Amino acid sequence: MSRKPVILATAAIVIAVTAFAGTQSKEDPLDAVRAAPDTHKVAFENAFVRVLDVHVPPGSIEKRHRHPHGLSVYITDWSVKVTADGRAPEVHQRKSGTFAWNEAITHTVENVGKTEGHVLRIELKH
Repeated sequence: MSRKPVILATAAIVIAVTAFAGTQSKEDPLDAVRAAPDTHKVAFENAFVRVLDVHVPPGSIEKRHRHPHGLSVYITDWSVKVTADGRAPEVHQRKSGTFAWNEAITHTVENVGKTEGHVLRIELKH
């Protein structure tokens, strides 16, 4: 077999996987933007990342949703109760100007503090 068909087949697979990865979350009913549209807005998106602008008012509870691997950038100080699938709830104090790497997760989020939670969530697509 010559190299040209192998290269073309590989390129076709990469294009198909990239296209699937870019549309997969839009069809997922637990995608954060779809499941919690009142708190999650898309601020930026390309073939590699999606950046969510997340605002969680005090006392609010987000519906169960999921995120792929990514980075959270905390814009405000706030207290959050996170209940990940299969785990006990955990309360975290988020500090303005800090960052956290997050593995893929399906969870609910409750703002248990007195200030709005504002987060930029940078989700990896690959």
